[in-house]
Amino acid sequence: MKGTVNGRPLKLEDLQDIATLSSAALSADGKYIVYVTTKVVMEDNDYRDYIHVVERASGETKEVWEGASPQWSPVANEIAYEAAHNGNSYIWIFSLNTGKKRPLAAVYTSHYFMGHLSLKNFTWSPDGAQIAYVSAPATVTNSTATPVKVIDRLLYKTKGGRERPAVTDNTLTHIWVVAAKDGLAQQVTAGPYNEHSICWSPDSLHIGFISNRSEDPDDNQLHDLWSVTLATGNITRHTENFGTVCQPAWSPDGTHLAFLATKSKLSTNDSPAEDTHLYIMAVGSTASRNLTWSLDRRVEQISWHPHHQEVYFTAGDRGSTAIYKVDAITEVVTTVTGQDCHILEYSLSGNLLTYIATDTTHLTEIFLYDEVAGTNKQLTTNSDPFSDKCLLQIASTSWFESFDGKKIQGWLMKPTLFDPSQQYPLILVIHGGPHNMFGYEFEDRMQLLSANGYGVLFINPRGSSGYGQDFSNGTLSDWGGGDYKDLMAGVDAAISSNSWIDATRLGVTGQSYGGYMTNRIITKTTRFKAAVADGSISNLVSFSGTSLYHSLMESEFDGSAYDHFSLLWNCSPLKDVKEVVTPTLLLHGETDNEVPLSQAEEMYIALKKKGVDSMFVQYTGEGHGWRPDMRPHNRYDLLSRMVEWFDKYLKR
Repeated sequence: MKGTVNGRPLKLEDLQDIATLSSAALSADGKYIVYVTTKVVMEDNDYRDYIHVVERASGETKEVWEGASPQWSPVANEIAYEAAHNGNSYIWIFSLNTGKKRPLAAVYTSHYFMGHLSLKNFTWSPDGAQIAYVSAPATVTNSTATPVKVIDRLLYKTKGGRERPAVTDNTLTHIWVVAAKDGLAQQVTAGPYNEHSICWSPDSLHIGFISNRSEDPDDNQLHDLWSVTLATGNITRHTENFGTVCQPAWSPDGTHLAFLATKSKLSTNDSPAEDTHLYIMAVGSTASRNLTWSLDRRVEQISWHPHHQEVYFTAGDRGSTAIYKVDAITEVVTTVTGQDCHILEYSLSGNLLTYIATDTTHLTEIFLYDEVAGTNKQLTTNSDPFSDKCLLQIASTSWFESFDGKKIQGWLMKPTLFDPSQQYPLILVIHGGPHNMFGYEFEDRMQLLSANGYGVLFINPRGSSGYGQDFSNGTLSDWGGGDYKDLMAGVDAAISSNSWIDATRLGVTGQSYGGYMTNRIITKTTRFKAAVADGSISNLVSFSGTSLYHSLMESEFDGSAYDHFSLLWNCSPLKDVKEVVTPTLLLHGETDNEVPLSQAEEMYIALKKKGVDSMFVQYTGEGHGWRPDMRPHNRYDLLSRMVEWFDKYLKR
């Protein structure tokens, strides 16, 4: 990726020119690449997805049309994709040879939340004759606009936000198969369960899937691996109360199943501390092996090599997310590609990997890596029009020692148009999770702060992923404890090493768990002169009973919230709110079920009662914070208010 050397500081209105690339893959014959561009449409206050087909050799764009989630047929130059039809979501097929598109099957959505790692996906059969997909019954209306809602289940909430109900519709998703040629659809599974995350056997006779078929799926994350035989409808169970199993992949020779999993019986559908690992088992056996035990990192996105006994995957490591592979026999893990960047997704085609990556000063770009030749070619220039006019700031990384000697990694971004003779305010930005990871990824929030004259500090304190299981466990039963000390040590280290930082003008902000930490920090110290808490938690006791993620508190605090009320309260910012003097802006989605709006309300009322300068901004119809589907006008309002709040208290 080429660097940015010219331009002017980033402006808020520039963000509408950012395009995001996704779903890049090679055709079966290797001649074409398909990918999706997501663009902002300001006049509609919305986003729009466009599918592009590009000739690999010439780079010539052959077709562009509106749609999402494209998948090449394994045997022909046809693409299955998602788009609207007759007021509903449909799977369509586009033929590159004829240029024609045809709707194939309607897909109906259930809003029951099965976890972030659950895929409601569709996929071609290896012989190209059929497409399997996950759908609710056609009778689903998705409407909850009734005067009376009767609740009789535990997990009755769903992910709130635009065009999504606040309460689950109680429907179930099952596996369907549709013939690619004539569109005849058949329901494959039934019963009082949800199925998701499907994959085909290489002979196109079986479909692997994930399902929680425990006595009360609302109250645990005991997802297991199953398969169904299409000819008979017989279902085979492959794992037995394994823990949380997800995203299976059948080996090309049909002898093994690979899957991601955590082993704990007490897990969460949000952000578990336990890292997912790659497991493998022989078909017909219940014995499994952890292939990635030696890596000690959080594993995601698994794919078998089509000709070798190797499984590819992504994993985060010290701020980078790279592609790795592991030999299914020797269990030797090798890094394939990815350094000082964030690889968001990839597609494997023989020895060629098409992947999408970003870093701190570049938007998403598509690359083609030839594993045999060892060459890495950038195929798109998505960043150029944006970076040519905007001066984007590089973030430099460093390590520091925390209170107990633990080494912690952070990044520091200088203000745009930096003048070493001047002093500047510094904003500490905190990630969510708590087990997310900051690193080499483009973040418009940080670039916007830098463009407005702020230094930006972001840190991966204990609890972050990318540093091993022990490090990820660092916040268990201790939210806002050791990680608070890590963050403060990082601020101290940045100030001591950079004379341009004005220690009297510090701000702090974060979203979700980062918002929780923002609230927590201002109850512990007065060193920050302004705070912006986005989608934040203030009271872990009430959060444990009102959040969609009630399992998060059980997983993080080792059991039922009702057995740990005193510990939850001790970790709650609201407990010590009387100590706050920092002016605080609270930003929150009105229909946020992950961190309910009441969390911000409790903090806001307490601050107002105490006389702290504070403001509470609610975004109508929006869910949890920085989600990609937050309406552009609301997102830009949120970013604008953040900058204005810091300007009010930190600019001289």
